[in-house]
Amino acid sequence: MSSAPRILLVDDDAQDRGLTSVVLSRDLPTAVIVEVADASDFALALGRRLDLVITESSLAWSDGLAVLSTVKKGHPEVPVVMFTHDGNQDVAVRAMKRGLADYVVKSSEGYLRLGSAAREALERAEHQQQVARSEPWLQTLLERANVGVFRTTLDQRLIEANAALLRLLGVKTLQEALQMNLPTHFFPEAARGSLGSDTSPSGDPQARIVEIERPDGTTAWLNMTEVLLLDVDGEIVIDVLVQDLSHLKQSEQDTKLRVAELEQANTDLAGFASIASHELKAPLRAMVRHGENLEQDLANRLVGDERESLEFVIGGARRMQTLVDGLLEFSRLNVGWQGFEACDCNALVDDAVRDLEPTIEETGARVERDTLPTVLGDPTELGLVFQNLISNALRFRAAERRPRIRVGAVRDGDHWRFSVSDNGIGLDPAESDTIFSIFGRLEPDRAGTGIGLALCKRVVERHGGRIWVESTLGKGSKFSFTVAIKPREVEEQPQGSEKSQMRGSESQTR
Repeated sequence: MSSAPRILLVDDDAQDRGLTSVVLSRDLPTAVIVEVADASDFALALGRRLDLVITESSLAWSDGLAVLSTVKKGHPEVPVVMFTHDGNQDVAVRAMKRGLADYVVKSSEGYLRLGSAAREALERAEHQQQVARSEPWLQTLLERANVGVFRTTLDQRLIEANAALLRLLGVKTLQEALQMNLPTHFFPEAARGSLGSDTSPSGDPQARIVEIERPDGTTAWLNMTEVLLLDVDGEIVIDVLVQDLSHLKQSEQDTKLRVAELEQANTDLAGFASIASHELKAPLRAMVRHGENLEQDLANRLVGDERESLEFVIGGARRMQTLVDGLLEFSRLNVGWQGFEACDCNALVDDAVRDLEPTIEETGARVERDTLPTVLGDPTELGLVFQNLISNALRFRAAERRPRIRVGAVRDGDHWRFSVSDNGIGLDPAESDTIFSIFGRLEPDRAGTGIGLALCKRVVERHGGRIWVESTLGKGSKFSFTVAIKPREVEEQPQGSEKSQMRGSESQTR
């Protein structure tokens, strides 16, 4: 509402005008009240700015209906309130149909209500003006954003539509749009029933995607957001926003095609890796076998350099065998995967430790675990992660102390966070990312392929998590990884807080 509204008070009774002015000044202290007693004053006042007109119904020189018509003709946006002694219901109805804002009868109660009626009329008028100002801006915005808008009745009678909708449909006129049989596209039976059953004028919007064929033969995918409303005549109508999703659909199809190509390439690569590994294993086995035979046959005749060279050949062939096995294992990840299942991580760690028992006994290591959760995942893959991390902790031990390894887990939001801690040689924090790359070995002289941690990273990411390390050089490392908690997560039953000591044998890792 304007800070100083200009109010035209039309009344040929001076006493009523005075009393009305006092009431209005009290309720609207900033208002400028212009009193009109006759036709000449009225004509003069119409030539200036107006925010509100309050008129008597019965005037010596006119009547309230005529005043209303004259005001609306020259100032359609200005609200008119009729404040009268008559209290004529017929006049009130006729005036309301012509745009009267309010009808107040002059009485003690009416004088008390006049201020609020004037204020409400001014606020409604200001709101309508704001809406009127915003409509062109909204239309321009929708047009520039290429968002179609249309209104229809419940029986699919199209009332109006904007130009953007016509462009989306590939037509130039509304008549051409009607010839496309839009109800078939936009209002299938199921959608009509759900919309028609909700008679609320402000129901929740319903969104769906439809496919249409334009007159030129091209196909378009349109997202429609529909909402039920009551129009000014009280009829239920449907307002619809239409957005073109064709480019997204095309991108989706391109993505699906690309994913299919990548999946096929991955399958082909795995097949190639399998074939290559078998082809490589045979000559490597032959190299190792013949090298060992030579070593035995020539045991008494080999001199220092000759023996060292032969051992180098045999060792290199064995390392190549290990590397081929590691690459094959890495390439087969994801191939033939059938889905996640409940994985008892306690059992996975126990199995890994049993496999590592010879190394644990040889090094005098102590491996402990807390009670671990059951998660949804691939048990074989998660078992490899635990086995690789524990094996690394045993391999990269400090010479001056016995290995101490702890496996634990805590709930971290929508993930389980697992950890494998050790008191080994540790690593430089600057190298904490390098070790998760394939062949990212920090200790070339130690046994291993440089594939183990890369495999762990790939497995963890497939389970919706991430893997990282916190380490202090010379003091030990803590490898942590997360596993996403699925909606169908299987929680482990409490088993107490005791820890168990475990023993096992080593696998290929870092």
